[in-house]
Amino acid sequence: MWDLGPEYPLDPVIRAAFSLSSPSVQMPWVCSQVGGVALPAERTASVPTMTEGDAHMTNRNTDNGRRSRRAAPLAAIGLAAAALLTACSSSSSTPTTTTAPPGGTLSADNAAFLAADLKAPAGSLNASGSTFVQPFFTSAFYAYTGKNQGLQVNYQGVGSGAGITAFQTGTVAFAASDVPMGASDLAKMPANAGPVVQIPDILGGVTISYNLPGVSARLKLDGPTLAGIFDGTITMWNAAQIAALNPGVTLPAHAITPEVRADSSGTTYIFTDYLKSANPTTWTLGTSKTIAWPSAAVQTPKNSGVAASIKATPYSIGYVELSYAIQNKFSYAAIKNAAGNFVVPSLNTVAADANQKTSVSATDFSIVNAPGATSYPISGYSWAILLQKQTSDTTGAQVVKVLDWTTHTGGGQDLAAGLDYVALPPAVQNQNRTQLLTVTGTTGQALLTK
Repeated sequence: MWDLGPEYPLDPVIRAAFSLSSPSVQMPWVCSQVGGVALPAERTASVPTMTEGDAHMTNRNTDNGRRSRRAAPLAAIGLAAAALLTACSSSSSTPTTTTAPPGGTLSADNAAFLAADLKAPAGSLNASGSTFVQPFFTSAFYAYTGKNQGLQVNYQGVGSGAGITAFQTGTVAFAASDVPMGASDLAKMPANAGPVVQIPDILGGVTISYNLPGVSARLKLDGPTLAGIFDGTITMWNAAQIAALNPGVTLPAHAITPEVRADSSGTTYIFTDYLKSANPTTWTLGTSKTIAWPSAAVQTPKNSGVAASIKATPYSIGYVELSYAIQNKFSYAAIKNAAGNFVVPSLNTVAADANQKTSVSATDFSIVNAPGATSYPISGYSWAILLQKQTSDTTGAQVVKVLDWTTHTGGGQDLAAGLDYVALPPAVQNQNRTQLLTVTGTTGQALLTK
């Protein structure tokens, strides 16, 4: 079961049961009511929208000239519930286009490892971190438990920075972040912790979603214009820079409300990494999980919080992971890529971006603004983080087997497309297993076996 986090300690947990019998990722599920919002009793890849009650997230706080917003529990729970569960479709929705993972060939012994992965010791694992990956992890871990009912994985979507902190203090067995731990993060690990293993767990895109009344055409935006919107130098929707990219679109003479993350966020890192890549001299706010945003920006924690804030705020624009945008039927922009083409984020265009660079590591991981005519330029991997030298053979075996199953085709990666993510390229999957085979137990024995 999943806790929505310390912000909402009294809220009932979300309960869901998935049936994964269909290769088309048809997933009937049932849920209790969450915060008074009745969730659907069944779905087959449909896209839930927020209820009217979910939009009431209007409280804003001002602190040292910076505006922030704490999402009302109802709105955040409604969006979190939508984001936690599989993407859905109705008779009026457009089917998701799927795509084969780019790059490489999966190792011949994959099936043998996956079978052994499902024999992990019984017990429970606690993990936390990225909200970018949370919808995928929630479904993948639930599916794993359906196949190995003795092992329960409890994942908290608290943000990449908070997940790394929990990992550093030893309160979770593994963490997830949309940017790997860097030198400064690794320096905060306990001296006796030993090396850290970091592997990609899923691939996704960051959308530029907006709430623009009266405008039905999809907006086109480029790097310089986005940099101006988020550094505060472009403040009006009918600014010349936006109008020039969108001829024939009547833009309102209304102030822009930028929506950004308030917490330490890997999604923020991917977005600002793109802004720096696309505008190396003019983007001056840096590339980081935390940014000193202009005072006009509304700051909200978590992908679900930013999504709720965009939904509740006319004339707003912000960055959220693709699955959150699709599940909430947001309008999101076509972004000009390195080849000069305006590209809409989708499974195909995110995969095209990743296909430009299939050899990634914890020290060479950026795939933003990649070449290629169809590459969506604001794409990135999420990363699972664990200790190489495990202090418990039982916990260590649980961690490596769950993560191996989750990060491979035939296991958790089969759920990716139905959740609006892109499965890891086979070459990356192979690299992951090589890394997991280096994880050892208390006597130096390898914990991942087949």
